Amino acid sequence: MPRHWVSRRWLLGREEARWEEKTLYRRYAAPGLGVLVVVLVLMPGICVAWHARGADATPTPWTYALFVNGDNDLERYWEEYSLPALLRIPASSGVKIVAVMDRMSTQGTELIEISGGTWQVVNTYPEMNFGDGATFSWFITEVSTLYPSTNLAVSAWDHGYAWRYFSNDQTSVDRITMPEMQSAIQTAGVYIDVLAFDCCNMASIEVVYQASLTNLVGILVGSEETIPMDGFPYDLMLTPVANDPARTPAQVAVDLVQGWAAYYDPISCYTTVNLAAIDVAMIGQNAAVLQAWCNAMYTNLGKYIRNYKTALGNAYCCYATYYTIDLADFGEALLADSKVTDATLRTATTNMVALVDSATLAVESGWMADSCRGVTLWWGVKSEWKTYSAAYAEVAFAVDMNWRTFLAAYNA
Repeated sequence: MPRHWVSRRWLLGREEARWEEKTLYRRYAAPGLGVLVVVLVLMPGICVAWHARGADATPTPWTYALFVNGDNDLERYWEEYSLPALLRIPASSGVKIVAVMDRMSTQGTELIEISGGTWQVVNTYPEMNFGDGATFSWFITEVSTLYPSTNLAVSAWDHGYAWRYFSNDQTSVDRITMPEMQSAIQTAGVYIDVLAFDCCNMASIEVVYQASLTNLVGILVGSEETIPMDGFPYDLMLTPVANDPARTPAQVAVDLVQGWAAYYDPISCYTTVNLAAIDVAMIGQNAAVLQAWCNAMYTNLGKYIRNYKTALGNAYCCYATYYTIDLADFGEALLADSKVTDATLRTATTNMVALVDSATLAVESGWMADSCRGVTLWWGVKSEWKTYSAAYAEVAFAVDMNWRTFLAAYNA
């Protein structure tokens, strides 16, 4: 499928394609169960070999590890887009690129090393549930043990839906929730310098705040919007650090956003794409600012409910998740309303917007999403609220910031 091909499924992105694309694409290939047994010619100049893998003794400056859940309708896009992009990254002695992958078409789990146009399955494991937080925790531990490095970037590759979940394993009928994500990272006990989501809608304040509670995540890179089937253009994103492994986590996170822009900006059909890099630690350290804003919103609900609704209508609302708004853009819309005069609410809103803007290290969007400022917020109403309000009670932001209390009163 060419990169410029457009259909409704293509524009909706990974999450919505789940509902429209019912055929499961299967890859009929050897599962790689042997040790130094098979060598396949994949394409000119690229071969695949299987062998056992032991831990590296000497840490490298960077490890970029992908948690690839292909145990669903996205499996074929790994071979079509993600793997070819990864193979275009220059070989680098200072950067290890590895992927742990679960496929729909085969049993078992593969550990894949990628370097300089070649890839190798170096370890195999039993079939795993990639929708289980315990598997995500094992993955973090495994890659940090086998590939020790000064800096670790982790990239989740699959479906995502903001605070509701990421990594939808259709075989196991399971997904990783926000409490599971937090527990997985804390159990692994490994600091993640950059946590990137090659998944839809994961640049949400709920996800960022939950990650901050681990004290083990530095920067989050994700999209407020849906991710096209192409996914991350890994070559454009990671070539800078491959050429200069001394790059800092902040520089690498910004590289990811800029590489994304270099790929998607020239393609006119991608009008609502978005990617942002968020300073997780800054959000966590300034959680009181968010709580003060949520409390001020709740206190003034009876007085300004009509103004809230007007601001909602003027704020950016995500293309395929209609109850998810850009947090800072909503704040600006509320501040623009001259009838909102409460000093506490205005100060809290101003501080909230300033925090989001300060924590957003980089953001790039298509022209229809140019109001995106970094992170979204769930504002569920009507049937959306009835359907997901119970699940939202398990999300730390909803409880700690009293935002669920606000939404319950708003929907009463």
